[in-house]
Amino acid sequence: MHTEPELLTLLALGELVGTANDRDHVVTCLECAAELVELGRLVELVRDAALLTLAEPGPRVWAAVEREIRSSADHRSPRQEPTAHARLAPVQAAWSQASGEAELATDGDGRRLLQVSLQADLPSTGVRQAWLVHRDDPGQRQTLGVLDGRHGLWTVEHAIDLELYPILEISQQSIGSTGHSGQTIVRGELVRAA
Repeated sequence: MHTEPELLTLLALGELVGTANDRDHVVTCLECAAELVELGRLVELVRDAALLTLAEPGPRVWAAVEREIRSSADHRSPRQEPTAHARLAPVQAAWSQASGEAELATDGDGRRLLQVSLQADLPSTGVRQAWLVHRDDPGQRQTLGVLDGRHGLWTVEHAIDLELYPILEISQQSIGSTGHSGQTIVRGELVRAA
């Protein structure tokens, strides 16, 4: 999922907005990064021309700007079809009501993007961490990163062989811990899309 145009605009204006994942996405997504650069140039031009002292635009102007932003967002190149998916199920009684889904897709630049959605009653403390687990040795894991609430989006390096690491786990972690806590919320295997 690409960064919302409104968020890109605020970032171009120098505002520290969005989540850490939002800002990481802008850095790693060529399309969003290019859009941010273009918006940054526009901001510089406006500032250089001292146009910031002009009167506040009226509601019709803002409505036209919003229509234009939505129109440009609708014309972005679509993602390729998903290459794999996983249904995530609970593995411990404490998380018996939890579930989730994951989808792996390759974007136009050849990057493998894994998007995760978790449905669970989450505690107010700690974080949720995503891992790829070795098929034959569950002790071998590759960390993907921390979920933002119930959602996560990561680039999966091509160096990671998904035939060997096809199992996706989401664990409940203490803040600052680097190893797996042993508190797995959900787990599922990435299956190639038909």
